[in-house]
Amino acid sequence: MNPFELRFATFTQAKELLENNYKASMAAWDLMDKTAKQLAETAPKFPTMEEIIDAAIQINKFVSDSAEKELTKAAKKITGF
Repeated sequence: MNPFELRFATFTQAKELLENNYKASMAAWDLMDKTAKQLAETAPKFPTMEEIIDAAIQINKFVSDSAEKELTKAAKKITGF
């Protein structure tokens, strides 16, 4: 997988994560009674592009080289290497 495909996969994963959260929130909101539904401002909002990009950046930070180096360093310390 080349770097562009990896970035796209990270973006896609972030998008799917936020969309699934939105769908779960909408399902819960649909179960509310009609009087509560009148409070439209409480309705879940569909994720924005900025939220998707922020989530992709967080995922990328988690799997970035610096995180991998830190995990490797910690693992070596624990195992005594």
